[in-house]
Amino acid sequence: MIETVLQGYADRPALGQRAVEFVKDPNTGRTSAHLLPRFDTITYRELADRVGALASAWAREAVSPGDRVAILGFTSVDYTTIDVTLARIGAVSVPLQTSAALAQLRPIVVETEPTVIAASVDYLSDAVELIRTGHAPARLVVFDHHPEVDDHREALDAARGRLAGHAVIVETLAEVLERGTSLPAPTVAAEDNDLALLIYTSGSTGAPKGAMYPQRNVAKMWQRSSRNWFGPSAASITLNFMPMSHVMGRGILYGTLGNGGTAYFGATSDLSTLLEDLALVRPTELNFVPRVWDTLHAEFLTRVDRLTAEGADRASAEALVMGDLRDNLLGGRAIFAMTGSAPISSQLKTWVESLLGFTCSTATAPPRPGWFCTTVWCNARR
Repeated sequence: MIETVLQGYADRPALGQRAVEFVKDPNTGRTSAHLLPRFDTITYRELADRVGALASAWAREAVSPGDRVAILGFTSVDYTTIDVTLARIGAVSVPLQTSAALAQLRPIVVETEPTVIAASVDYLSDAVELIRTGHAPARLVVFDHHPEVDDHREALDAARGRLAGHAVIVETLAEVLERGTSLPAPTVAAEDNDLALLIYTSGSTGAPKGAMYPQRNVAKMWQRSSRNWFGPSAASITLNFMPMSHVMGRGILYGTLGNGGTAYFGATSDLSTLLEDLALVRPTELNFVPRVWDTLHAEFLTRVDRLTAEGADRASAEALVMGDLRDNLLGGRAIFAMTGSAPISSQLKTWVESLLGFTCSTATAPPRPGWFCTTVWCNARR
């Protein structure tokens, strides 16, 4: 399924991430990455090339079919490359919750015994601590790493220093990809019943428990058909910020790719750039948890209050702001919206319908395997 998607949509844009520029502070001399008001994209062919290179390197050096690989970081192009590669070589993805305390993550790492831990540079210190106090993998791979950025270089140097007494190879994803481009492609034939994904609970009510997903269930996340929660549609354009340790986040990302669409990633894990990201992406599908709809509603109220304070009557202000949010903040081209993972209030649902201009219904069955929650979906074609 994955190979078919990557080859069939080869020339389409697959993944998008906020462009950055590297700026040197004239006072400190330190270089940092500043967000630009646009997204850079890679095509399905480029994603396939990255997956192929990583698969070649890991299959030859570090990861065998059935091995576990733990991933700690925010969803991104690099994260997706790693996750798709694991399916390609028959390994098991173990996404770790970035919001969980180390005490909750440590039992997961000890139990799964990953041969590789992949960590984004922002969570590298946590990954090192998990290795020092729990299970030591053969490799620690650092992704979302910009060598131009002083903080990133220092974080990598610090990780290597702290693990100097451990038999763990520390390297960046870029280094692994470069090495893999010259290696032959692996020949791995994963079976439908082979384990592909382990998603653990937070452990807040006891020891973390892992839900096991075989290859066939992971493949279903890529499939878009009339049996899915809103049926077939034109190519999807989505903004992705849900954690990959949640089935909803994975379903949105891979459902977008399986439909030949473009999955853009939020620039920050704390969603501080959410409104800016939305305006840049102009998504056709709005897959949000209730707190994101709450954020949009709060923005609506703030703008309305600002206008009424300047003398506008409230009804006119609400109509003006509602239209601006729909056409400019959201981009004016949404054909579908969904909220899940937690209940949404009837008042907020009514407001969402007014914002989008179409009605919403409550799903009567889980829209994806593992989504055991109340789901509300809104479709412009209804």
